[in-house]
This record gives sequence, structure tokens and C-alpha cells, in this order.
Amino acid sequence: MSPKLRTIIYLVVGAAIGVSIGIDVADESYAVAVLIGASTLWLVVNRVSPSTPDVWLLGVTVAGYIIGNRGFAQLQPSDHLPLLPAEAALLVTVPALVLRTVMRKTPIIGRDGLNYAILIWMIVGTIRLPLDVQRYGVIAVRDYAMVYYASFFFVAQAFAPKAVNVRVLTGSITFAIVCLMPVVVSILISPEYLAEHVTWNGIPLIFHKSDLIANSLGAGFFWLWTRWEKDHRRIWIALASVCLLLIGEMASPRAAMFAVAVTTLLWVWFKRWRIAAVQVGIVSAAALLVLGYLSLTGGDLEKSAPYSMYEHAISIFDPSGSGTYINGKSGDPGDNNRFRIVWWKDVIEDTTAENPIFGLGFGTDLAARFVADYGLVTDESFAARSPHSMIVTTYGRMGLLGLSCWLVASAFMARTVYRVFKTGDPDAMGLCCIVTMTWLSACVGVVLESPMAAVFFWTALGLAHGRLHGLTERPAQAKETVTEDWPVAKPVPVDTY
Repeated sequence: MSPKLRTIIYLVVGAAIGVSIGIDVADESYAVAVLIGASTLWLVVNRVSPSTPDVWLLGVTVAGYIIGNRGFAQLQPSDHLPLLPAEAALLVTVPALVLRTVMRKTPIIGRDGLNYAILIWMIVGTIRLPLDVQRYGVIAVRDYAMVYYASFFFVAQAFAPKAVNVRVLTGSITFAIVCLMPVVVSILISPEYLAEHVTWNGIPLIFHKSDLIANSLGAGFFWLWTRWEKDHRRIWIALASVCLLLIGEMASPRAAMFAVAVTTLLWVWFKRWRIAAVQVGIVSAAALLVLGYLSLTGGDLEKSAPYSMYEHAISIFDPSGSGTYINGKSGDPGDNNRFRIVWWKDVIEDTTAENPIFGLGFGTDLAARFVADYGLVTDESFAARSPHSMIVTTYGRMGLLGLSCWLVASAFMARTVYRVFKTGDPDAMGLCCIVTMTWLSACVGVVLESPMAAVFFWTALGLAHGRLHGLTERPAQAKETVTEDWPVAKPVPVDTY
């Protein structure tokens, strides 16, 4: 074909595509435009980047959920194509992973306990899904999402052996956490501004849930701290301090506060005291500044932000909710504790009575009895379906069989975290802190049942586990290749004071 004819064909096809996109956009339908734009971007990234486009797609998805949270989670090309970000990422990355492993004749599933445990947990959930879909329809698939989100673990693990891929993904985490802080400040100053002015097709791109913001900020603190351990730039300490202090400004910070404390104890257990000392210094300095300001202006201590943080902290040790809380910003954490206890009790009792081995199934309304017991029958705004605990949710939907698989997988996650901390590698430790923070928060909140934190969690776990094998378990025949891609980091010396 002559170059002139080829150029004419390209011009005609391009013009036809442009007209089609223009018509769709004029009708407020963006599906074709998004598809063409994404395909073009894919080709460009594939040509200019050493990392494959699906790596970039996962990085953008993780960053989107951290920055945009519930707003980004509702994003879809058009009403006629209800493809949400997590599902769109899986629709691309999983087939790409399968194709790549088939071509290279490498296994998708790692031959270790964590891989097998997660896979078995997913299989147990998948086996019962068809029956639940027959009973509840698409709602069952929505509840089943907490299981298929684990696919991100295998995708991220496959990317982990190559440093160029990990730089993209860890860079997206750093970028997202740094961007999250001004977003949170903006929300604190004007809660409705971003939701009203930063939108796509009528959907706010940034719309946050308080407890999930707090979890991301807590994970961000540890991630930025490990950036400082990696290159000792003081800017990371400053940014980490902002992350830590912003947790206290959230309406629901208790799960994150608890998770930060436990994760910090993990560092102390490995004789890394400096991070705990810095946390105490940051919080103490901020509290003293606020108290000094209150003393100069005659403000009321019991109405201040430090007192709200204090009440949230002590409410963790008040499971019955019998304490008295007077700070307006605290809300009523005692009532919030009772809220959880009653719901957990109802779900456990119903599941034990009806189907303790296999659970009540995906699609079952786990809030039905709780709404009556807690007096929320007339509350039309109550729409939660998960009982604010990944453990209770798993038992309610998958029974003892599913819960046992989840606890076994969690034990292998803990083993990975322990082994990573023994290596002293900053990148892997930062990823494991994200895993620890999110897992602990998920025990008392709706975290891993939703993509806002689940995509972040499973991606971090996959990268950390893959990084661990690159550090300590490299096969002899692959040693040269892996070493070239992933230089082995020297362990960081433990604190000596």
C-alpha cells in the first residue's frame, strides 16, 4: 500500500471516530470517548514506558482510591456502561497477567502458604456464589466483591520482581498520599467544595468517608516514614507529621488510632524505637501549641481538638459504651461502640442458628435484625450492609469454613510482615505497614468490603510478598535476573537509643 493511500485511510477513519465521539459527548455519553482515549493512552504508554500499561493502570487505580475515595469509587464511563474503577482494572490486568504467564510459561500462583491460603479463601467464596446469585441477583455479586478484590494480590505480586514496575506502583502510593493531605485540609475547611466542583458526569471525583481517610493517613504516616529511612530527606518527616496530626481531625479516627498504635508496637518489637519517639514528640508538640493558644485566648479545653482526640482514644477501652463524652467533635463514641457490639452479636447469633458452616451467603441483608434491635427502622438514611468488621462479615456470609480460611490467610500475612521486618528493607516495611494498618482497621470498620481500601491493601500485600521473595528467596537459576531488577537493599540499622 502506498504511503499516500495509507495516510488517506488513516484520515478518514480518524475523522469518523472523531465525529462519533463528538456525537456521544454532545449526548452526555462518554463511553466511546473513554474507550478511544484509554486505547490511545495504552498504545502511547506501551511505546514510551519501560513498564507495561497494566502496571500504570493499577497505579492510577490505587492513587484514585486513596485521593478520591468514595467519589472515585463511583466513577464510570456512562450510565450505559456501569464499569467501576476496580472492576475495570481487574478486567484489564487479570487477562494481561494470564496472557503474560502463558507466554512465559510461569505460574500465576506462587508456591507458598500465603498464595495457597488466599486462593482457597477465594475458591470457597466463589463456589457458593452461583446459589446466592439465584436468590439475590446482582446484590450477591456486590457482596462477593470482598472476595474478588483479592485478585489484586496476585496481579501486584506478578509485578513485584521488576524494579521498574515497583517504582511505578510505589511512586503512585507516594504521590497519592502527598496529594491526600491538601485534599483533607480542603475538606476540613469547606466540606462541600470538592464534591460540588470536581465532578465527572455529575459524580464527584473526590468524596471521602471519614474512617477510610483516617486509615489512609495512618498508612501514609508509616509509608512516608520509610521514605525517610530510605533516603533521609527531612521533607518526608514533615509530611509524615502532617499525616499523623490530620488523623485527629477526622470524625471517625478511632480505628486508625488503634491501628497506628499497634503498628508502632511492631516497630518497637524489632527494636526500632525512633518512630515511637517521633510520634510522641509530634503529638505532644501539637497539643502544647493548642493548649498554649487556648490559655492565651481563654478557650475551653473540653471543646478543643486535643480533648476530642483524648475522648476518642479512651473510648477504645469502653466497649460497652458506658462512658461520658462531652466534646462536640467526638460525637458519641460510646454509642458507636454499642452500635458495633449489637450488630456483631446479631450477625453471629443468626449465622450460628441458621448455617454456621457455610454462612448466610452473599446478598443476605446482615443488617435486617440489627435495624430492629437498634431502633433504626424509621431511619431512612441507614443503608449499611456490612457489620463493620471483616471477621464478622466473613463469618456471616461464608460461615466457619470461610472464616477459617480467612484467619489462616491472615496468619500467613502476619508471617510475611514478620519476615519483611527482619530484612529491614524500607520499601517492603512501608508496604507491610499499609497491610497491618488496613487489616486492623478492617476488624472494626467497613474497610476490606469496599474497594476504597481493599485495592490499596491487596496491592500492597502483593508487592510486599513479592519483594520479600526477591530479598530472601530468590531461586538459584533466577538469581542474576532478579538481582538486576531488584537490587538487594542493605538492612537499616536498628535504633540504638
